[in-house]
Amino acid sequence: MNLDAYGRRWSPERRTMGVWIAVLAIEAYLLVAYFALTPATPSGGLRYLLYPFVWINAGLWVLRAVSPDPRTRTHRVIGLAVAGAYLFVLLYLPGTIGFDAAGRPIDLRVAMYAPGWGPLVAFSSPWLRLYLVPFQVIGYASLAYLVYANVLVLTRSVLSGVLGLVTCIGCTAPALAALLGLIGGPTASLTTAAYAWSYDIGTAIFLFTIGLLTWSYRRGRS
Repeated sequence: MNLDAYGRRWSPERRTMGVWIAVLAIEAYLLVAYFALTPATPSGGLRYLLYPFVWINAGLWVLRAVSPDPRTRTHRVIGLAVAGAYLFVLLYLPGTIGFDAAGRPIDLRVAMYAPGWGPLVAFSSPWLRLYLVPFQVIGYASLAYLVYANVLVLTRSVLSGVLGLVTCIGCTAPALAALLGLIGGPTASLTTAAYAWSYDIGTAIFLFTIGLLTWSYRRGRS
């Protein structure tokens, strides 16, 4: 057996490519299966079905591309505090999480939208409100992870992560409108025209922010 040829065949690059091919194949299967097994039909353009996977895959890529290495426990705590605050702001501004006055009944609903959009979890209580869209939560968590990594290498470029805030403005409004109405959400302010290009712009800025923060991290490490 030619061991050199065998080693080249299963090089890290080939293994990585194989993993991504498998991920994309699974995502395609889930998408096809969803429309085959449910009465739902694709609407609004193919890009709306693909954008969630762009966010999710970018988040998975970040986990492989970045390896935070805290020098001390204090360093780790500071990084987690900054990243946690950043994630909270990302989720709070679009209403993904919120706080209500006492009096609202406890209610939990799960909507089975297309993969990535669903399962969408809507929870309300007298104090806390949650509207969790899977791809949005994964995407913002990956941005927070990058902020954490940047804090650990003490690069001032971590402030570039503020660009990520732009991605949350209205990017999930159309998909959430119906469910928000069922549990008392502010659907009156959600109009299709106002958010016609929010997915496209939000996705572009999200990817740009991922790239910028990754560059900042690698530059700080080097």
